[in-house]
Amino acid sequence: MPRFRSAVIQISLLLMTFQIAQAQWRPRNPVTSVEKQSDAAVLTQQTGFLKLQICSDSIIHVLYAPNSDFSEHPNFVVTKTAWDTPQWSMQEASDEITITTARLKVTVAKIDGAITYGELDGTQLVEDANRWLTAETVNGEQTYRAEAFVNIYGSHEGLYGLGQHQAGVWNYRGESVDISQDNSNISVPLLVSSKGYGIFWNNQSRSRFNNRFANYLYISSEVADAVDYYFFYGPDLDKIVADYRELTGGAPLFGKWAYGFWQCKNRYKSQEEILAVAKKYRDLHIPADNIVQDWFWWNRKGEFVFNKNYPDPKAMVDQLHADHFHLMISIWPFFEPGSANYDYMDKEGWFVDKFKFAKPPYHADGMAVYDATNPDARKFYWDQVNKALFTIGLDAWWMDTTEPETEGQEENILLGHKLAAGSGDRYVNDYPLLDTGAVYNGQRQASDQKRVFILSRSAFAGSQRNAVTAWSGDIISDWLTFRRQVPAGLNFALSGIPYWTTDIGGFVVGSPSDPAFRELFVRWFEWATFNPIFRVHGTRVNPDANELWSYGPEAQKILVAYDRLRYRLLPYTYSLAWMTTSESYTPMRPLVMDFRADPLAANIGDQFMYGPAFLANPVTHAGATTRELYLPAGKWYDFWDGAATEGAKTVTVPAPLDRMPLYVRAGSIVPMGPEIEWSTEKSADPIEIRVYRGVDGNFTLYEDQNDTYNYENGLYATIPFHWDESRQVLTIGDRKGEFPGMLQSRTFRIVFVRQAHGAGIEPEKNPDRVVKYEGKQITAQP
Repeated sequence: MPRFRSAVIQISLLLMTFQIAQAQWRPRNPVTSVEKQSDAAVLTQQTGFLKLQICSDSIIHVLYAPNSDFSEHPNFVVTKTAWDTPQWSMQEASDEITITTARLKVTVAKIDGAITYGELDGTQLVEDANRWLTAETVNGEQTYRAEAFVNIYGSHEGLYGLGQHQAGVWNYRGESVDISQDNSNISVPLLVSSKGYGIFWNNQSRSRFNNRFANYLYISSEVADAVDYYFFYGPDLDKIVADYRELTGGAPLFGKWAYGFWQCKNRYKSQEEILAVAKKYRDLHIPADNIVQDWFWWNRKGEFVFNKNYPDPKAMVDQLHADHFHLMISIWPFFEPGSANYDYMDKEGWFVDKFKFAKPPYHADGMAVYDATNPDARKFYWDQVNKALFTIGLDAWWMDTTEPETEGQEENILLGHKLAAGSGDRYVNDYPLLDTGAVYNGQRQASDQKRVFILSRSAFAGSQRNAVTAWSGDIISDWLTFRRQVPAGLNFALSGIPYWTTDIGGFVVGSPSDPAFRELFVRWFEWATFNPIFRVHGTRVNPDANELWSYGPEAQKILVAYDRLRYRLLPYTYSLAWMTTSESYTPMRPLVMDFRADPLAANIGDQFMYGPAFLANPVTHAGATTRELYLPAGKWYDFWDGAATEGAKTVTVPAPLDRMPLYVRAGSIVPMGPEIEWSTEKSADPIEIRVYRGVDGNFTLYEDQNDTYNYENGLYATIPFHWDESRQVLTIGDRKGEFPGMLQSRTFRIVFVRQAHGAGIEPEKNPDRVVKYEGKQITAQP
């Protein structure tokens, strides 16, 4: 007891010291009055005005501004500005104002305007201790620097999100993260806490989340009209992501083909070469849906004219389609002199800046980047892409250098320039959102028969609504870089943008004939099988080849096996995609999303869930033959042999080169389709239903026409599955919905997984039950 009292006294003295230190440097900013409006509480402070808008039971929009009208410049990110205000109440006491919704209690201290967010039971989540606006002149504009001080003193919470960064950090507690776009660093100002809240910092200029002293979080932006952020309360992290997407736009569904395998390298150099690669995939019966034409297919950037190595582009596209391949092509926001497009855009004043000198062959003197904040420039850009490429059948867009690229200059080229929307410093982080929006919105207007797919090197808040998959940029081909991609992708997933991928094997540089690189490529490929988008790319030498047969027969056998697994799991993956669109789900899931109360799980950044079923454990060290991993509480099945084990423990398991440790959570119901060579080769019939017993479980199988936007009009079908552990009954419920071409009758091969039964990639030869399903409820038992 004496030691306990001594500790309490020390903590009290420490907190008193903190309060004194906080008060030393800036004067308090007391609340002088408060007004309750229909959807907000507006507080007048000694300096400035504070508004807390109640958007929903779990979303509070906070504005601190110099003027009571809270006027701001145009915002390209937020799409939902009108809310159905929930029931809420406000009570005013002598020392504080309390706002209560059905899920949150928010108090504002009158003495200094500090905002404390808490749960209804009084549990404190976090304190926004203070906010400041400092008048500044930036790029000739009279503006403000915005700052907020968030007090997390003594908390053990983890901090995640903020985009995708390359330092190998999973939990950003004790770190500082710049919100600015760079090749291989993608910035999204959404911070998510393991305590169950999120902060979306609604600013498009360069910003910073500084938690270098782990008890204090400082958030700042260089250009602002107000301190502007949205507070999200989960506590489930899926709810925070859903709130973010409600605010900034949902993620549309890709064509089913996009969830298959993407073949790519730096680069195919001719029509003949790309057609030969596609043909060989078909000849070898290796599953693939997509092939990619990287840069330099053009005569010059921005002209959108194929060079002489592609004598008949439309015939090339038609042949690829006949071979059941989709073609993605690289397009840039840059324009080189010598074309009518360049001259027209230059005349219209649509360029941000031009290269003063360049290093051929990659770039030309005078090359310019277009102003994506200009709606006329965006329309012109899409019009050129449409006329030259979409009309001849191109399927997907590889939008490179969407930061945009600065080429040897540290700071973004938009800084210090005037844009159509205003100061480049104010809108600097918006470029990838607006550039990809030009193509997404253009294609949506042009056709509803082909779903948009965009691969972008950068992204910003809201990019998910543009059908964007971000990739992790021009990364190095080595083990350290590979290890760093895992937490980078998991933080990106918690930034609200669900689709992400990497260059399997790294961009520069690897040799398929080098045994050491072959090992790296195989391990990277195994992990990427469980990424949202599954894509190889990179610069390869000795030989200049990056196809699955390029790595020797031993590696090819492993690579093709995982490729087959990806395709067998397409019914599962496509259903996850529907959950992502319809429920704001996240398919690649850091453990903190599903095991938030487990401090061990919350601090693991090299394992993740792929959907609700699979626990993926990539092997990221050269020569490894075992893998230490953590199994959260519950029952788990080894995917490879079906053996079950209890969790809440760390285990070391075998990891030979052909096996990435993979576990399935009890209660999972996993649909696995037939062997196919492309996503729509045949109907998903029969489907093997693997049931992992131990607890109750649910899964909903989703199907539609595989492409087109007809699903937005209700043309799709779902089939619910439920496992009842106590009764040992699998119920396949009534089908809901329909679409043209839907299977009216189908076969389900039901497998109740156990050791050596329903394990691994191959279909189970002896299913426990084989049932015919006609759309009406049926049941099955072991």
